[in-house]
Amino acid sequence: MTYKDIPDPRHRLPGRRLSETHKIETPEGHSVHLTIGYDPAEPDRPREIFYSAGFKSGSQLEFQVQDACVLISLLLQHGHRPEAIAKSLARTETPTGGMASASIIGLIAERLCHAAAEDG
Repeated sequence: MTYKDIPDPRHRLPGRRLSETHKIETPEGHSVHLTIGYDPAEPDRPREIFYSAGFKSGSQLEFQVQDACVLISLLLQHGHRPEAIAKSLARTETPTGGMASASIIGLIAERLCHAAAEDG
């Protein structure tokens, strides 16, 4: 069996689906806008996320966040839950002794967790 013979377990979404836009604040003070798309068969389950705005257009950071959203969307469409994704990412200690996401990618995953909890 070759790599091409393995079936793609990706959950493909229809062309039209429920979505909502969220705003997150980074520790650096950026307001980042994200759009979360939901599975019509399971309306409380996020299946994709898109970067909308927040960083300088054409900047390296904007491209990295866009790419991170694509990768997170692929994980979601292959059955991974937002909580499992967020748990797998780096965390850092805050000045108050708590723990927080160490990157913008972690913040995006946390937003997905909160969106799923709000809807579920």
